[in-house]
Amino acid sequence: MRRLIASFLLFAYLLANTELRELAKVNAFVSHFAEHKAEDKNLTLLGFIKIHYFSGIVIDDDYDKDMKLPFKTTDYSNSIPTHTIPQPVFFTFHPVVSTQSNSILLYDQTTLPSSHVAEIWQPPKAC
Repeated sequence: MRRLIASFLLFAYLLANTELRELAKVNAFVSHFAEHKAEDKNLTLLGFIKIHYFSGIVIDDDYDKDMKLPFKTTDYSNSIPTHTIPQPVFFTFHPVVSTQSNSILLYDQTTLPSSHVAEIWQPPKAC
């Protein structure tokens, strides 16, 4: 019973997510070949395949029937992109050059935090 269920699920997956569903159009292929064979008795299966698959798109009287043949059209209904290609990120670094003085400043008084902010980060005090 497990094997039957596994086979059914595999077959359902393949029909839904691959081009195996095109095999359901084999009936259209056979009937269209029979129509062409009735018109031309010398037409072979390989000649039929060459006409419909390797001669490019020919718009003629039976164009609608030609497009119903298996593997004639593509269906992208299940092709959802699952990944994206990251774009390259470029960083540019500009060196800071000071022309005012040659002395090294350890700190700038205008950028120091206020004393109120510094009071928050004190260790706990014992009474």
